[in-house]
Amino acid sequence: MNHPLITDTFRLLEAEMSPIAGIQLHLSPAECEPLLPALDGIELQYDRQVHLLGIYIILTVAARRHLECNLNHPDLTRNILDGDYLYSFYLQFAIKYRELDLVAYLAPSIKKLQIRRSNGDFAEYHPAAEIAQYLLQERRQRGRTSKAI
Repeated sequence: MNHPLITDTFRLLEAEMSPIAGIQLHLSPAECEPLLPALDGIELQYDRQVHLLGIYIILTVAARRHLECNLNHPDLTRNILDGDYLYSFYLQFAIKYRELDLVAYLAPSIKKLQIRRSNGDFAEYHPAAEIAQYLLQERRQRGRTSKAI
């Protein structure tokens, strides 16, 4: 388990999130592990690994908060607002750290998830595989560009 990466990511996220929102990012180190092989398998700068893991954590927690939205839940309104804030925070965070291509790549699946949930399909969302696929695609494109030059 890559504790420094996880610790640094949570530290950054806590510093970036509005304290007024009062949202705690509850995700165990084990829940962060699905993305770690993709981050380790591709040469990435440490800062970018932190940013990508941050995006993963934000999306995972946002989806989880929205997953907890059912009419009988005592914190229904809070869960809706927390999930909405986290999706907004995800966009701000990704833009700040120049991950616009990743946002564009993930947008269709996030939209489909939201539509499915609005229709009562509350399957869990696991963004690690999509982020890993994006990184592989990015690496292939970079390889083609360097060969062309």
